[in-house]
Amino acid sequence: MVPTREIYWNIDHHTLLYAVFAFALAIFSYGMYRRARLWFSGQKEETFGQISRRLLFTLRNVVSHRGILRETRPGIIHALMFFGFTALFIGTCLVAIQVHLGWPILYGNFYLYYSLSLDVFGALFVGGILLAAVRRYLFEQKFLRNTRDDAVILGLLFSILLTGFMVEGARIAVTSPPWSEYSPVGYIFSKLLVAALSKSQGTQTCTAAAISTLHRTIWWIHMMLAMGFIAYIPYSKLLHLFTAPLNIFLHSTRPKGALKPLALEDVEAKTLETRVFGVLSPKDFTWKQLLDVDACMRCGRCDSQCPATLAEKPLKPQKIILDIRSQMEADTQGRLPGGKISDAEIWACTTCRACVEHCPVNIEHLQKIIDLRRGPGLMEGKYPAEITRAIKNIQFQKNPYGLGNEQREDWMQGLDIKRLSASDGAILFWVGCAGAFDNRNRQTTRAFVRLLKEMKIDFCVLGREEMCCGDPLRRVGNEMDFQQLVKQNIAVFKKYNVKDIVTCCPHCFNTLKNEYPQFRGNFNVLHHTELISKNGNRIKDLLNKKTRATLSDKTITYHDPCYLGRHNDVYEGPRELLCLLPDTELREMERSRDRSFCCGGGGGHMWMEQRLGKNINEMRTDQALETGADIIATACPYCLTMLSNALKAKDREDVKVLDIVEVLAGG
Repeated sequence: MVPTREIYWNIDHHTLLYAVFAFALAIFSYGMYRRARLWFSGQKEETFGQISRRLLFTLRNVVSHRGILRETRPGIIHALMFFGFTALFIGTCLVAIQVHLGWPILYGNFYLYYSLSLDVFGALFVGGILLAAVRRYLFEQKFLRNTRDDAVILGLLFSILLTGFMVEGARIAVTSPPWSEYSPVGYIFSKLLVAALSKSQGTQTCTAAAISTLHRTIWWIHMMLAMGFIAYIPYSKLLHLFTAPLNIFLHSTRPKGALKPLALEDVEAKTLETRVFGVLSPKDFTWKQLLDVDACMRCGRCDSQCPATLAEKPLKPQKIILDIRSQMEADTQGRLPGGKISDAEIWACTTCRACVEHCPVNIEHLQKIIDLRRGPGLMEGKYPAEITRAIKNIQFQKNPYGLGNEQREDWMQGLDIKRLSASDGAILFWVGCAGAFDNRNRQTTRAFVRLLKEMKIDFCVLGREEMCCGDPLRRVGNEMDFQQLVKQNIAVFKKYNVKDIVTCCPHCFNTLKNEYPQFRGNFNVLHHTELISKNGNRIKDLLNKKTRATLSDKTITYHDPCYLGRHNDVYEGPRELLCLLPDTELREMERSRDRSFCCGGGGGHMWMEQRLGKNINEMRTDQALETGADIIATACPYCLTMLSNALKAKDREDVKVLDIVEVLAGG
C-alpha cells in the first residue's frame, strides 16, 4: 500500500469552501486596497532599481531572521511562529496543487516526510504561540504594547492549529493507516479523541460514525477560522506579513548616515497653497514613508534602545510611528507637528540612530523626525530658542559657537601648519568648529596635528576659509541653509582641487563623506582613527617611554560615538588602536558598538538646555564608571564635551575623558 491520504476525506459539499474563500479574499483585497490608497496619498518617491540585490537582501533578512534574532528570547518566539506558519502554508499549497493540477505529489516517502514535517512545525508553531502569550500576559513588558488585536491574533492562530490537529486526529482514528506514526501529533490526538468519546458514551469503544461526524464538524470550523484569518490580515497587526518584507525590499540604499535631501527647487516651483518644506501632515511624507509606518510590528525595540526614552524624555520612537499611522488613517491632511505629535517629542531626539539600527523591518524613524523638524522650521520658523541662536551663528559667523572667524586659527599658534593651496596635493585636515573654537577640543586638535607630524603625513588646513560643514543645520531641520553652506564648501574644495580629507569629528566625517555627494561633492573622507589605523606600524613605533609611563597599569573603556559607529559602522579600528597601548587594559561597557548609548549631544542638543527627564550624558557616564576604568576614551568632540561635563557634575576628577589621539600621545 502506497502511503497517502484522501484529500477532502469525509467532507461533503467541500466545493462550498471555494465560495467562502472567495468571500474572504474579497474582504482581504479590499483591506489591502484601502491601505495602498493611504500610502499613495503621499508624495512621489523613486525606490525601485537594483531588483536582484534587493531580492537577495530581503530573502537573507527574512529567512535568517537576522534582525529579529538580535533580541534572543522574542526572536526565538517569532522564529517558531514564522517558520511554523511558513511550513504549514507550503503544505497547504502542495495540497491545492495536487487537487487542482492533478499532480501526484503526496504519495510514498514524500508523503511520509511531508506529514512528519507539518506535524513538527505545527507543534513548534503552537509552542511559539504559547510562549508569546506567556511573555505578553504573564511577564511585565516595559516596551511591548499589548492591545486587543494581539490577543485576537494569538487566539485565532491557536484555534486554527488546535482544530487542524483535531481534524487530523479524527481522520487517523477512523482510517487507522499503518503510517500513523509519521503524523505524531495527529496520532496523539486520535488516541485522545477515542478515549474521550468512549468515556462520554460509557463504552470501551467509540463508533467510527461518531468520530466521522466530529471530524466533519471540526473540519468546517477549522476552515472557517482559516478563512477568517485571511480576511482579518489587512485590518490587524497581521498586515506586517506583507508590509514588513515589502519594506525590507524597498529599504533605502543611501549611506546609513545620510539624510534624504529636500528638492528645494521642486518645492519652490509649487504654488503657495501646495508648497511644503518638510512635513506638516501625513500627505507630506512620501508613499514609501507611509508604507514604512504600516510595517511596524509594535515590538518596542526602538523604544528599548532610544536614549531619550530611557532618560524619561517625551520621545518614544514607536509612538511617533504609530501616531503617524493613526493620523494617516484618520485624515492624511491632519496636523502632525504640534498636533498629533508634540514639539517636545520632536526635539527630544539626539539623532543617534539607535531606533533605526535595531528595527527588524528597516523603519526609518530618524528621517521622519527630521522631516517633522523641517516642516515647522522652514515653513513657520519654529525652533527652540537655543537652536535659533545656533542657526544665526552659522548664518553670520559660519560656526554654531558665534565666535568671530578670525579666531578659527587661534589653536594653530606655535605649530607651524601650512594652509592649503592649489598645488599642494596634501591631505586636507578638516578641523571642524568644535576643534577650532572649543577650548577643550582644541587640545585634541593640537594632539592630532603633532601625531600627524610624527607620522610624517603631509597635510594642510584651510584656516579661515573653513566653515561649518552644515551638520547642525541639517539635523535641526534647516535644509535651506544647509544646502547653501554645502555648496559654498564644495566650491572651496574644488578651488583647491581637494581629493582627500581627514577630520577628528564624526559629525563632519559623516556629513562630508555621506551627504556632500548628494550635491556633487565626492571626496575621499577619513575619520582620524581610520587614518591612524592605516599607519599602524608607525603608531607602534611612536608609543614611546612617555606613553608607557603615563598609561602604565591604566584601564580604559571606549565610548562609541553614534556618528562614527551606528551611522558609519566604524567600531573595531578605534579599539585596535587602544589595544596597541602597552600595559593597559580595555574594558567594554555593557552598551557598546551598535548598542552604544548616546552621549546626548547630537541632533542640536549640544546647544540645547536639558530641561526634561534625566541627563543622557550623565547616564552614559554612569555606564562608563561601572567598568571601573581610569580613562574614558572616545573619538568625537561632542562626546568629549558631554562626558567631561558629566564627570564634573559628578565630581569625578579621578577619571579622565580623552580623545583617542590624546591617549596615544600619553594622556
